[in-house]
Amino acid sequence: MLVVIPVESINNQESLVCTIADAKSFAFVKLSESMQIENIQFKENFANEFFDYIITPKKDDELDEAYELGARALLANNGMSIEDIIEAMMFRELDEIV
Repeated sequence: MLVVIPVESINNQESLVCTIADAKSFAFVKLSESMQIENIQFKENFANEFFDYIITPKKDDELDEAYELGARALLANNGMSIEDIIEAMMFRELDEIV
């Protein structure tokens, strides 16, 4: 599974989620079947990339491009780190934005 998280800075698992407009980078987090982090890559944008989920702290974030790429969106709390988000996904604590 591939999860994209817009982040304020590049700081591996401690990077904090932010809105797409405020993102300095996008963390592409590859997860194993057991929801363990296998790899994190930071990219400038997510255009023309295919991924399963995008995470945002704002329900009305600009998600049209992600939806066009076939991704689903999950709502995280402001200030959550990548590690916190993946843990919340494991326990299905993030709401889906529809």
